[in-house]
Amino acid sequence: MQALKIIGLLLLACILAVIALVLLKVAPHIQPATTPIISNFEECAAAGNPVMESYPRQCRTKDGRLFVEEIPDQATSTSAMSANGCAVAGCSAQLCVSADEATTIITDCVYRAEYGCYKEAVCEPQTDGKCGWTQTAWLKACLANPPQETSVPDRLEVQ
Repeated sequence: MQALKIIGLLLLACILAVIALVLLKVAPHIQPATTPIISNFEECAAAGNPVMESYPRQCRTKDGRLFVEEIPDQATSTSAMSANGCAVAGCSAQLCVSADEATTIITDCVYRAEYGCYKEAVCEPQTDGKCGWTQTAWLKACLANPPQETSVPDRLEVQ
């Protein structure tokens, strides 16, 4: 009887050893599901998390972390935004000020429909020598009836 117990235990030990070897052989081929590491707005949006249509846009992960889209400083990010001593400034590029003043301007980031009109407007010195938006017929018409979406009306529509 005692010998039978020893043989049973040895058999059980052999079976466990075989199972352990099989698991060790299979385990390297099993890769754990990886969760993408999210550390900025772009990665958050790319992972399929909801993006809030605010300005700047915001993305919230499933675990509640919030990432805000980085918007480059429009007054200094591109030379096209500055010419003739004037520069476009403001969170929504809605101001035309002197290039020196543009780096110190701080505005709220509330977007207004009329700001879409300034995307096609000319920022330059005016007759009084100060920087401002040149009041073309197109700009005046656009400001009188600003676009309701982020698109800017075609210049050809205004007469």
